[in-house]
Amino acid sequence: MFVERARRILAEFDAAQAELSEASAVPKGRLRIGFPMIGEPFLPVLVEFQRRYPEIELDLDFDNRKVDVIEEGYDAVVRSGDVADSRLTSRRLGSFRMLLVGAPDYFERRGKPANPAQLAEHACIQFRMPNTGKLQVWQLRRDADEPEAQFATAVTCNTNEARLCFALEGLGIAYMSDFSVRDALHDGRLVTVLDEYTTDHNTFQLLWPSGRHITPKLRAFIDFISEHVPLEKAYQ
Repeated sequence: MFVERARRILAEFDAAQAELSEASAVPKGRLRIGFPMIGEPFLPVLVEFQRRYPEIELDLDFDNRKVDVIEEGYDAVVRSGDVADSRLTSRRLGSFRMLLVGAPDYFERRGKPANPAQLAEHACIQFRMPNTGKLQVWQLRRDADEPEAQFATAVTCNTNEARLCFALEGLGIAYMSDFSVRDALHDGRLVTVLDEYTTDHNTFQLLWPSGRHITPKLRAFIDFISEHVPLEKAYQ
C-alpha cells in the first residue's frame, strides 16, 4: 500500500511539473484552423496573433461548408450559429446583427423604403450561399398577416467582398452583417434602412475537440481570439 501511494504521489508530482513546464513554454508549432469564407472580422486579429506568436505556424482554411473537425484534422474551427456536437467544446466569440445598407447616393436617386414591401421597388443585391447555392434569406420582422417581402434583384454574388463593393458603388441595397459594414457606416459611405425590421442576430463560436489535452499553441489561440475578435459580447 505504501509503495502504491508513493507511486501515485510521484505521478501527481510529475504531472504538476509537466504542467508548469508547459505553461512556461513558448507556444509553437502548426495550428490548422477553419474559418467561414469571410475576411472581417477575423483577418486583422489573425495578423496580430501571428505577430504575438511568431513561432506558431497558422494553416488557415476559409470555407463555409460544415467540416468534421476531428476526422479532417482541424485543431479548431470558427462557425456561425449553434453547433450541436458532443465531441466538440465551444466558446462563444460574440454576436452580430444583420442590416440593410446602401450608399447615400443610391437613396438620393431612388428614395428610402418605408417598409419591407417597398423593397420590390428597389434594386437588391442578393447573396448566393457558396456551400448550398441557395439565396440568403433576408430575415425581416413582419406581422403574422403581412406577406413575405418580394425583392427586385439587381445583382447576385457569392462573396461578401463583392456585395459590399456593389453596395458602396450605389448599385442597390444589400443585407449584410454589422461587422462587414462597420467602417463604411462610420465614415458615411453606407447608411442603414428599415432598422426596425432587421432584428436578426447570430453568433460566432470557436470549436475544438473535447477530451484532448489543450496544447500551449491552441490555448494561446483560443484565448487571443476570444479576447480580440471585435464582436458584440452582450448577447453571450
